[in-house]
Amino acid sequence: MISVTRLFRLGVRFAAWVTPHVKEWHRKRNLNLTEAERHMANRNWSEAENHLCRALSERRHNPKRRVGLIMDLANARSHLKKFTEAEETVQTAINLAQENKDVAMQSRALAVLADVQIDQQKYAEAEQTIVQAQALENAGGTRDNAQLALCARKLGTIFLNTGRQNEALNAFQQAAALSEQAFGPQHEQTARSLSEVGMLSRRHGNHAEAQRCLRKALEIHRSVSGADSNESTQALYHLAASLEESGNIDDAVGEYERMLRLKERQVGGNREETTAVQVRLAALYVKAGRVAPARELLMQAMGVLERKGGAELAQALAVFADVEDRMGRPVEASEWRTRAAEILGQPV
Repeated sequence: MISVTRLFRLGVRFAAWVTPHVKEWHRKRNLNLTEAERHMANRNWSEAENHLCRALSERRHNPKRRVGLIMDLANARSHLKKFTEAEETVQTAINLAQENKDVAMQSRALAVLADVQIDQQKYAEAEQTIVQAQALENAGGTRDNAQLALCARKLGTIFLNTGRQNEALNAFQQAAALSEQAFGPQHEQTARSLSEVGMLSRRHGNHAEAQRCLRKALEIHRSVSGADSNESTQALYHLAASLEESGNIDDAVGEYERMLRLKERQVGGNREETTAVQVRLAALYVKAGRVAPARELLMQAMGVLERKGGAELAQALAVFADVEDRMGRPVEASEWRTRAAEILGQPV
């Protein structure tokens, strides 16, 4: 008869032997799922599509998991501009959610369908889809404020793209309020909606509200993503522009200068955004009589703008003309203004 101690030792040995085999089996079983997640996170849409198709075909998943994978597949296909396939794919997810009476998943699938429609600029259809998703959420026993916030942001995007500025502002304000309820006042989703409200308020000339929202969004982005993140610099740019447009020149200069320092630290940042800040800051420097730093900024910006051309180059040339005037070179200033006018197709 085998003793208890002997049985225990055999059990330990068996566990030590079987554990790596179980781990390897589990790894292989979930390989396509983990690879799909990795490629989705890295925006490798083609590889994500391949692994999602394999994951969906290799074994059965519970309905909620399957709907989620199908939505990811539709998202990947939309980014690959396979729009017909993307719409068919997400409709499969919607039908499956309906069959399983899963209202939450049906609402999320409709939101994905709206994204596919927005990507195709089918704004009227996307608006109807979002309204349908909102109706499902509001008809349920418990409202998902996170999902409603997402729907409101999508509506805001639709309204912006169809020229309905006031409706867009209202939608983003609703998204900000719902995000705060769902995620809390210091969450990045709340900050994104506040940034959108701030940018639209700036466009409407409501600079007090714009600056309030942008400062709050900037504070959250700095805390969550870091001071030199793209989200932070975007909010900072619009805050500086709002300060400039409302006549608070000193504070605007300070924020533009801060943004340029952040841009210098960013790796692979958007060079066009940097040139836009350089030109605006140079114009403020000229007004303040700081001609030398204005000229230096313009020289840096115009190297990029010369390749791009267009209205932004014309603006830089016009500011450069002001610099030449301040430096007592009216002939050179006239030449720069002539060139700016030619770019814009204006009479010289």
